[in-house]
Amino acid sequence: MRQVVLCDGRAWLEDVPEPSPEPGWVVVRVRSSPICGSDLGAFFGKEESRNAGHEGTGEVVAVAEGSRLKEGDRVVLSPLSGCGRCERCRRGDYIYCRNKPPSYTHFADYVKIQDFICIPLPDDISYDLGALVGCALCPAFDVLKRMGLSPYDTLLVTGLGPVGLGAVALGAFTGARVVGVDPEPWRRERAIQVGAQEALDGNEADLLGRILDMTDGEGVSCAVDCSGNPRAERLCLDAVGVRGRVGIVGENHRGLRVVPSPDFIRKGVTLYGAWHFNLNDAPKLFNFLRRFPRAELLISHTFPLDRVQEAFETFVSRKAAKVLLKP
Repeated sequence: MRQVVLCDGRAWLEDVPEPSPEPGWVVVRVRSSPICGSDLGAFFGKEESRNAGHEGTGEVVAVAEGSRLKEGDRVVLSPLSGCGRCERCRRGDYIYCRNKPPSYTHFADYVKIQDFICIPLPDDISYDLGALVGCALCPAFDVLKRMGLSPYDTLLVTGLGPVGLGAVALGAFTGARVVGVDPEPWRRERAIQVGAQEALDGNEADLLGRILDMTDGEGVSCAVDCSGNPRAERLCLDAVGVRGRVGIVGENHRGLRVVPSPDFIRKGVTLYGAWHFNLNDAPKLFNFLRRFPRAELLISHTFPLDRVQEAFETFVSRKAAKVLLKP
């Protein structure tokens, strides 16, 4: 079979043996696999990476005895892995498992994956739309659910890449007023198409003042950063009002300066973080995909697997939402 190798701004295919099932693991024929922003570390890295790609959908083609699945099942491929035995795995929060076994790239014709993290994909949802039940929707869904987003809220979304656009779509579906922020015009335009009422330039001189003016000086009730940029995270903390809720889903390993009294105590602010969603919430996201036609705008490009270099270059251009690879 073919699988993708990434290194130094290049992406290419190599032939490797097809995987085999084993107890607790199945083999899935990959039908659609999105590129994630976290894959760019491997794409631009200086060492060859063969384990990028952690989203997608496909069809089960091989199972071991006693599997939860059967050949022919359509499934969503969840990212990474879990032990399957601990309390976190059993309650659906496997992504936070402390004893993860190795996981394998979804940028391939076939992938070996644990059966318990394969989510059955309903027949009325396409492989491409189903592939959004990954990083495009899950981090934002989890944090917005826990924040209790409602039609009465004004939601600020900073960073309008694929994850941020997913947050915009979910906010619009909820009925909240959504304000997006990003320096890239293409992304701002796509955010409006997806359902944002306003999309502001991230390079604007006084963004905070603009947001306060839009909210009669009160600030937004909810804010979610999807960029991982400390300036954007700082904007979320500053722009949220009294009793506001702030969610962080963009990866930031650089740090962020906060001052507990003005940032949290004196405004009664609650901070949420989310890496992925709970597996038991999948039916809610399937209903979102059925009921929100604009969800298809979260996908901007599709490429066959043998055009993987072009796919990554398109994604890197920042003039793209989700970019799908189709083996």
